[in-house]
Amino acid sequence: MIREAAVLIMLRDTKKGPEVCMLRRVETTGFAAGAYVFPGGVVDEQDKQLRLNNNLCFYTNDTDLSIHAYKIAAIRETLEEAGILAATRNDDIQVNAALRQKLHKGDVSFESLLREHRASLDLDRVIFYDHWIAPDGTPKRFDTRFFIAKGSMGHQVSHDNIETDSSCWALPEEILSLYEQGEVKLMPVTHVQLKRLSTFEKVSDILAFSKKQNNVPIIEPLLNVDEAGKPVSVTIHLPEGVVEYSLYKAKA
Repeated sequence: MIREAAVLIMLRDTKKGPEVCMLRRVETTGFAAGAYVFPGGVVDEQDKQLRLNNNLCFYTNDTDLSIHAYKIAAIRETLEEAGILAATRNDDIQVNAALRQKLHKGDVSFESLLREHRASLDLDRVIFYDHWIAPDGTPKRFDTRFFIAKGSMGHQVSHDNIETDSSCWALPEEILSLYEQGEVKLMPVTHVQLKRLSTFEKVSDILAFSKKQNNVPIIEPLLNVDEAGKPVSVTIHLPEGVVEYSLYKAKA
């Protein structure tokens, strides 16, 4: 079964260039154990229902309204995993840790949390950026939309100590350097995104690039196995060329 998922790449400007919000997944998780990732997760039913609420979700630009559930899921997961409530019409709303944990556990809905903070989502500020489908043959397959949103210096990232155990704002090239040194794990999709992001000088340039994409191509890597049938690498056909990645280059 392929599950719908959404990822939010949060970026903020610094003197050295755009920084990106990153989290490290715990080693005990069943997916991307120990890897540095962007906040994200599965689209659930509450995301699909919330997109119909015009009092809490505002938009003007989207013609494909089905994308809204993915945007809402990306925002919700970023709050659950990174402690940042992004893309609100009133910036830098702080959500207390206890309420965030209740949201993570499902004890409170995202809609009720927004109402309690008198917050509404500006979906125009969440830009569709990329679309990947996990390769056939992997244990967990996700059909994932990636989005870009601009953060601020007031956005303090904090991991949840449930699914993630470390968090940071960092330049893409800093994470890539640590990866090349074997100090961090990256999934191939994350490595591709960081390489792309490292070519931009400002967040506004990344947003402008994303908005100009008329049709976001679907990227579906091919899984390569050894003689014993064990997955060893993936081949990815990107717009910029074909690349191959070992499944985990970095050390544990």
